[in-house]
Amino acid sequence: MITSIFILWFLNLELNIGSVWLRPDINGNTIFVPFNFLSFIKACFTMKEMWYPTFWDINIFTFFSFGLSYYYIILGFLQL
Repeated sequence: MITSIFILWFLNLELNIGSVWLRPDINGNTIFVPFNFLSFIKACFTMKEMWYPTFWDINIFTFFSFGLSYYYIILGFLQL
């Protein structure tokens, strides 16, 4: 479950912001840079703006909180 939320967060970063994983190098070729997401995790600790509601979708901690909450709500709903 946590892995799937983490993958959804990765995809959300690339789709909402763009050029997080796929970035042009100095030659103009698109390259895959898998560890750029670490800067977003670091930003949650260094930038207070990351905790504003407009950035909740790219903040990993709020994304996980909402993702797990939705998962357990849906899981509870389906078991009724």
